[in-house]
Amino acid sequence: MKKNRYNIAVFLLFFFNIIGSCALFSPLLKPSILLFTPVNLLLIFSLFFYVNNNYSRSFVFLCLQLFIFGFIVEVIGVNTGIIFGEYTYGKTLGLTLFSTPLIMGVNWINLSLASFGILSFFTDKKIWLIILSSLLMVFLDYIIEPIAINLDFWSWEYITVPIHNYFGWFFCAIIAQLLIVFSKAKINQKIAFAVIGSQLSFFIIQYFKHGLI
Repeated sequence: MKKNRYNIAVFLLFFFNIIGSCALFSPLLKPSILLFTPVNLLLIFSLFFYVNNNYSRSFVFLCLQLFIFGFIVEVIGVNTGIIFGEYTYGKTLGLTLFSTPLIMGVNWINLSLASFGILSFFTDKKIWLIILSSLLMVFLDYIIEPIAINLDFWSWEYITVPIHNYFGWFFCAIIAQLLIVFSKAKINQKIAFAVIGSQLSFFIIQYFKHGLI
């Protein structure tokens, strides 16, 4: 049962990310596909939650903490420019509150838990888990940035992404990873690899489309 649950989730993760990314090649389909971006992020969270199979109060509370923390960070970031630099969100990410898409809180859950799950495969030392998981989150943001701009996820005041965006990401990622470590949450490592792998497949295809590779 657990194996079937995992296989179904992995298939759906890669199917929707790869098909969705390829569909963006079509000018006719692109507007419709972009409308489903928030739905896709919710799907990723739902499949992760389903396979991780931890419905304890402590894990649900951890997810809530990560959502609130991530959303507040983004609200402060976009309204002050202090944390990441001067940027604004586009319409692609859907419903906003305080100029910030609500789905960004879900994105923080996805990236934080999946990054932790991947690094927990390589080490169980808390200090290394926190640092390396945070660095992985920064790396993922670095990969996402060029495509996010092209797909109107967000845009920067200046042409290039400010370097302190990545320092801000690292600092905030450290806090997110501390929340996970202190919660003592058990993360399914296989689904963590699938979540990040499927998202990378989406962005790698977009890199080819935009001639960035």
